[in-house]
Amino acid sequence: MRALRQRSLPYLLLLAAGVLALMFVMVPIVLVVVLAFFDINLVSGAGTYVGLDNFRTEIAHDEFARSLRNTVVYGVLTVVPSMTIGLGVALLVNGLTHGKGFWRSVYFLPVATTLVAMSAVWRWMFHTDTGIVDTVLSPIFGVRDWLANPDLALGAVAIVGNWHQIGLVAILYLAALGSLPRDQFDSARIDGAASWNVFWHVTWPALGPTTIFAFITTVGSALQAYDVIAAMTQGGPLGSTETLTYMIWVRGVNYFDIGRAAVLSIALLALSLLVTAAQRTGYARRLEEGGTR
Repeated sequence: MRALRQRSLPYLLLLAAGVLALMFVMVPIVLVVVLAFFDINLVSGAGTYVGLDNFRTEIAHDEFARSLRNTVVYGVLTVVPSMTIGLGVALLVNGLTHGKGFWRSVYFLPVATTLVAMSAVWRWMFHTDTGIVDTVLSPIFGVRDWLANPDLALGAVAIVGNWHQIGLVAILYLAALGSLPRDQFDSARIDGAASWNVFWHVTWPALGPTTIFAFITTVGSALQAYDVIAAMTQGGPLGSTETLTYMIWVRGVNYFDIGRAAVLSIALLALSLLVTAAQRTGYARRLEEGGTR
């Protein structure tokens, strides 16, 4: 009887995890897909089957292509810089002999703050002419009024996104750097390897799993970006900062168009699956396994 209980315990634990995944992952996805085929009247609660009409209407709309493009651009503008700068910060802090705890706290502080509240502060900093950004950068580069300029607004929002994510990436890399085996570094230095060679042939491959985790975390944050956009630009000017997540809110909550909001949710899910598939192939997969480039 005891042996039977021991054999069945793993299956019971898997069953519990499977039920939770079914309830909180699969069921919501299925409901979103079903809602995309209906025109929902939120007052009466009735739904009318409309087939692919919601897909045809939404995909043909200019806002769909624009929000999809803005989502991809915002992801590139936040994921690449935050991971690069976060890694650089982690290497610098890890190389300090004193004050590691202080600088770790400094860089993690933005992660612990409320992004909506800090977005209001950043909006003040980007205020036309009187904000610190215009005051410092306008005389040098000739650019001003970032949040009212369709060419600059998404970049301004991305700066805030980077400010929020760099600390998290740095902390992840610092934790990984602290756990790396020292014997490989000592061997490389005894062999006379230069600093760049030590980083490229020893440190970077060993950081592979952390790099993939940081990439997934930052991409997920970029795809879900809503609060910073709502607080700083409300999707403007001229829709230049509208992303898929923001448009899901606009369609579903402002316009009560649940069917078209479901179509946008499916598009966001497809984009997430595409990134996940890329992360499981080629160089990214070797990097995740660690010990190789």
